[in-house]
Amino acid sequence: MNNTNKLSIGNKISLIHRSGANYLTTNYLKYHIGFGQYQYLINLYLKDGLSHDELTHLVKMDKATTTRSVNKLLSLNLVRIEQNPLDKRKYCIYLTDYAKSIKDDIFSTATDWEEKLLSDLSESEIILLENILIKISNNI
Repeated sequence: MNNTNKLSIGNKISLIHRSGANYLTTNYLKYHIGFGQYQYLINLYLKDGLSHDELTHLVKMDKATTTRSVNKLLSLNLVRIEQNPLDKRKYCIYLTDYAKSIKDDIFSTATDWEEKLLSDLSESEIILLENILIKISNNI
């Protein structure tokens, strides 16, 4: 019997998370992006110009972690920060042209990982898995 089957559900989720973090980090090395920055970058690809607070809420991290990740993206010339024209006390985070130029590769790598995860599942199993994960996520 495979020892993986003896693990608790939490351990299996942790294994998937760590494997995914390792896969993405390895594939994003050429851009010097780690797993932490990847989550912020993806959210900015989905909606450019988010505020620090909006980004913090979307990735479900604390403000200090968001600040570190945004500063890393800033140092890599992947984002720029501009004052919000509607509220001078706030700033918006925008993708640079360089970040936009690597978007397809960033998404392609993420898609490859997801396809690897789901390759042995049927369409109905994927739908069931998504529904279960939504329920689990709502519990936290």
